[in-house]
Amino acid sequence: MSLQDRREHMERCTRCSQCKWVPIPASKQFSSICPSIEYGSFHAYSGGGKNITAYAMLENKASYSGDLVRSVYACTMCGACDTMCKFLQGENVDLLSNLYELRARIASDGQAPKVYDDLRKQLREEGTFLGKRHERSRWAQGLSIKDITQRPADVFLHVGCNNAYDASRWRELTFIVSLLDKAGIDFGIAFDAEVNSGGVAFDLGFQEDARQLAEQTLALFRASKARTIVTCSADSYATFRNIYPRLGLSIEADILHVTQFVSSLVKEGRLKIDARSSETLTYHDACRLGRLSEPFEPWNGSRIKVLEQLSVQDPPQRVRFGVGGHYEVPRDLLAQIRGAEIVEMERNREYSYCCGAGGAASKAYPEFAQMAAASRLDEAVAAGATTLVTASSTCTSHLATVAEQRNMPLKVKGLFELLADLTGEMSS
Repeated sequence: MSLQDRREHMERCTRCSQCKWVPIPASKQFSSICPSIEYGSFHAYSGGGKNITAYAMLENKASYSGDLVRSVYACTMCGACDTMCKFLQGENVDLLSNLYELRARIASDGQAPKVYDDLRKQLREEGTFLGKRHERSRWAQGLSIKDITQRPADVFLHVGCNNAYDASRWRELTFIVSLLDKAGIDFGIAFDAEVNSGGVAFDLGFQEDARQLAEQTLALFRASKARTIVTCSADSYATFRNIYPRLGLSIEADILHVTQFVSSLVKEGRLKIDARSSETLTYHDACRLGRLSEPFEPWNGSRIKVLEQLSVQDPPQRVRFGVGGHYEVPRDLLAQIRGAEIVEMERNREYSYCCGAGGAASKAYPEFAQMAAASRLDEAVAAGATTLVTASSTCTSHLATVAEQRNMPLKVKGLFELLADLTGEMSS
C-alpha cells in the first residue's frame, strides 16, 4: 500500500467535518472528538485536513514545513476521526488508512519530527524506546515465573513495554501474576526476549521497522507453542488486531487482553472478586483497547458502477465502525465492586476522547498530549467521578501525571491497580 494507492479514497472525502465531532453530543463542552484539531485550532489538524494535505502532496501542491509536519504529527492516531467519518461515509474514505500512508510518505522522505530518530534507534537496538533490553524484566525480580523461551506453557503472558518499564505499573503486573497463579494457569513470560510489538513504529510511519518488530514478536509466539496469548498491553492488543493484518501478518494462537482472560476465569468460578468501595468510578475507554482494537480485515475487491452512476464495492467491504472494540468486559469487572457507583463520561466506548498518551505524540508535542489529558480529566470530573479507571497502562500513567500537575482531587487508577487496592488479592 502507498499514498498513491489511497488516491480514490481521499477524493471521496466530502469535506463534511464530521471527523471533528461526536455524532450526537450531549453537551457543547465535550462535543469534540479530535484532540488534534482542538490543539491546532486549524482545519489542517483535523482528519479531513490531514486528508487534504495528503492529496496535496500527491498533486505536488504542498511542500514540507514545520507547520505541515506539526499538523500531521501532533496527533495520537487514535482513530476517532476515522470512526466519526464512517458514521456518514462508511468505508468510502477509510480515513485512518489514508493517515497511515501519509505518515509513511513523510517518514520515508526523512521529514518526520527529529525527536523520533532517537526513538527509532532505540527500537532497533533495544527492542523498545523506554529503556535498555536487559531492564525489561526488572519488574519480575523475586517472582517465580516460568521462562517461556526455555519451558513450554499453555499461556504466553505478553507484558508490553509501558508495563515493563514504568515502575508505577509493576504492582498491576505482580497482581495479575498472582491471579493467574491462584487460578492454576500454566503460563510464562519471555523476560528480556520480549520486544516492542511494532505499533508505535507503524503509527509514526516507520512501517519496515514495525514489520521487523512484528516478525520478532511472532517468532517468539511460534517458538513458545502456547495455545493462548494474553497481553497486558492495550497498545499491543490493538497492534495485534489492527496493525499486523495491515502488514499481511497473523497470529496463529488465540489473542486475548488480560481483562478478557481474568473475566473468563471469574465467570468459570476459578477466581472470585471480593471488593467493596464507596467511590464513584468512571471508566476511560483507551483508544487502543477500544475502537483501534476492532480487527482490520484486508479487502481485495473492486468498485463497480450500478445503474451506470453509483460506485459501489464488489463484494461489499465490512465497515469498521469502532463497535468491535473491547468495551464491556472492563466494565463487567468494575461492576463486581460492591458499593461503588459507576458513571459514564459523555464520550465513551467508540466515541471515547483520546487522553493524548498514545502514538508517542507526547515525545514531540508534550503540550498537545497534556491538553488532551486535561480535557479528558475535566470530563471525568463533570461526570461526578472521584476515580477514573482505565485498562491501559499508557493512559493510566499519562492521566495520573497530568492530574497531579493540575492538583486535581480526581484519582486515576489502572483497573488491576484498583482491584489490588480494594481486595489485596482475589480469592480462588
